[in-house]
Amino acid sequence: MTARNLQDRAKKAGLPWTFAKGFDTFLPISPLITPNLIKDPQDCQLKLFINNQLRQDDNTNLMVFKIPYLLAYVSNIMTLNEGDVILTGTPKGVGETKPGDKLHAELYSENKLVQTLSTNIESTNINLNANNI
Repeated sequence: MTARNLQDRAKKAGLPWTFAKGFDTFLPISPLITPNLIKDPQDCQLKLFINNQLRQDDNTNLMVFKIPYLLAYVSNIMTLNEGDVILTGTPKGVGETKPGDKLHAELYSENKLVQTLSTNIESTNINLNANNI
């Protein structure tokens, strides 16, 4: 999730914009998935529905950087512990959400549903303006 209005302002001001991703509730995440549930993590189908409308439908085999490379790269910078999460971006199809929207995500391995996550978008009450970015 990204507060695009804040991201845009920060970019225009030449400031880091990653803070626009760090507000409470901006990372809905499912329980961790054990390796036995996924035959090949580099071949999983990801689907995202917003208000029951399919917005994203893509496969991990389209990732720019493959999972072993990402693990090696990140582990050279920091220690990875069990349960750590590496965020790699999102497939095409991102769009605006607003308070009250219902998100539903699905993960498939070998055409079998492995995991789901459902959540509602809540108001974050972000009270920032151009003067305090």
